[in-house]
Amino acid sequence: MVTLCRAFPIQKQVLYRWLLAIASAKVIWLVLFIALRSNAWTEHATVGHIALQPNESFGYYRPMESWIHDGLYQGMCHLPGLMPFYVPLRLVLPETMALQAMIVLQVIFDIFATWTLGMLAARIFQSIRALHLTYLLACLSTFTAVRNNYLLSDSLCISITIFSLFSFSSFAIDRSYRHILLTGVGLCLAILLRPAMLVVVPGVAFLILLVNGLSLRSLRYAAVLVLPTILALSAWTLRNKLTYGRTVVLLAPLGECQPQITPDFAAIREWILASGGDYQPWAVGGESHWFFDSPKELPMPFEADDFTPGCDAAMLLSLKNDYHQLHTGTLSESDSLALEQSIVERGERIRSSYITAHPFRYHVLNKIKFARMILFPSRIDDLPFPALHEMNIAQKIIKAGSLLALPVLSALSLIALAFWTIRRKWEFAIWMCLPLGLVLVHSYIGFVEQRYLATSYPFFLLLCAGFIAAGIDRFKASRQKQAESLA
Repeated sequence: MVTLCRAFPIQKQVLYRWLLAIASAKVIWLVLFIALRSNAWTEHATVGHIALQPNESFGYYRPMESWIHDGLYQGMCHLPGLMPFYVPLRLVLPETMALQAMIVLQVIFDIFATWTLGMLAARIFQSIRALHLTYLLACLSTFTAVRNNYLLSDSLCISITIFSLFSFSSFAIDRSYRHILLTGVGLCLAILLRPAMLVVVPGVAFLILLVNGLSLRSLRYAAVLVLPTILALSAWTLRNKLTYGRTVVLLAPLGECQPQITPDFAAIREWILASGGDYQPWAVGGESHWFFDSPKELPMPFEADDFTPGCDAAMLLSLKNDYHQLHTGTLSESDSLALEQSIVERGERIRSSYITAHPFRYHVLNKIKFARMILFPSRIDDLPFPALHEMNIAQKIIKAGSLLALPVLSALSLIALAFWTIRRKWEFAIWMCLPLGLVLVHSYIGFVEQRYLATSYPFFLLLCAGFIAAGIDRFKASRQKQAESLA
């Protein structure tokens, strides 16, 4: 069995001082992101100049508004994870004020989640220095703080996940059903906020077996952990069957939830994912951007080794031109259907050709490439800033700091994992498996959006803080030992 963490006494004065510092830092970031955001965030994309409302926001909030007015949560494209937070606000506030209040609520949750994160660091590493470093890094970081400004589910999912794993650390200390039930409820809510969090539940169940060994008692703990998720998803599946006559366990197909993902779009994107390309059309310079959003004269972002006997540069250029021709709206219905089918067939053919010609790249190297794109990005998304040449000095400093911090943190996390594995510090390495597991799942799928890394980020930060704290302690101990020997 492995001891994942132990109780660690912390003076209340220390915690309260840090709570004030964290609250100040989060509010400052919120105000800065509001004040410094791009002019491109026009009136229709904001709510009261406080909340940023991208197009995806409507997919989360319209079903809840429908439920408030008509008693029906519409659609199957978003799980109702925001309902426990938004609906109580909406019942006492007008819609605009309720949306603004959601931003305040997200900041409050972020403050207390960050406070909890430092206490978790102290429990894991048995170090007050790890607590201090976790708080310091979290206060300086923009990567999760920026998500408080958006009317999406990311911010609350991050906070709920932190609370859940802190509750799990309490279970690891006292083995109580109360704490494992709280962990299960929290992770269930995190799944309802971001379905990708589903992979964390079996990961934590596995940790239960590591903590307690394979026994009937461990199985009972695991059953309590997964029960809230099973009940919630069963209720959601039943609701979908009764309301829409369909068996949908998580979400409806992407093409149904995102109208822009037409069959021809999906076929091309599947080839891009198979070949290890960036599937984000908004990522300038990437493969999807070249296909879907770029002007004709933009250079092709493919290398010679991306091609196969069934796919060359001329075919890709023809495929791109046909895709744009299809979406000009100038074709007759029959011609449009025929061209769409042709694009789908060619997309599927070049994907199969690539997998046949490059099986090792497809199954292994491209997955590693996706992980690198997530952990070591060449750009920072989600900061609501204008293009670099339009930024003022404050925006440039924040952007540069954010761009530097993420790869440094990722590199340090991997170094820490390697070090702990070599030194057989399994209690630390195992904690790293949870956030890294989320990264690997998205790497396998090929979804490299940075918001998918955001849930893992606080735990990378925590583990790096512990690694640095241990290094400082070892260095000080070594210096003290040298001083004593010289004396």
